[in-house]
Amino acid sequence: MSIHLSLIGIILAVISAMVIGFLWYSPALFGKKWMEIIGLSSAEMKKKSGTVMVELLLVSLVTAYVLSLFIAYTHGYIGGSWLKAGIVASLLAWVGFAATTIFAHGLFEPRDKKVLYINTGNRLATLLAMGLILGAFMK
Repeated sequence: MSIHLSLIGIILAVISAMVIGFLWYSPALFGKKWMEIIGLSSAEMKKKSGTVMVELLLVSLVTAYVLSLFIAYTHGYIGGSWLKAGIVASLLAWVGFAATTIFAHGLFEPRDKKVLYINTGNRLATLLAMGLILGAFMK
């Protein structure tokens, strides 16, 4: 099977992950509650933001690349449109890896379980957006 990954799709998927994370953890959505649960102040968050943004960029790049491979394999298996493959691969990655990992680690943490729902919801939104974008750019 020949796989043609789109550099533009990967870059746009990385950007989407950054935008979704910024919005998801903003005070307008879940940021206040998330910071309260994990015990992080706005000042501490701002202090870490420079280094964290670089690390998130790299993590998002790896995620976009690997998700592209998952989409290609999913498309080869189920056929149909690339967008369908993007959605299916994203949901499988979320259910099989992201959500289960977040919950497995959270089971032993003493903090409020709402943080698990916030983080898991973010991964779902992020992976679906990335999958749609990557699927739209794959051939």
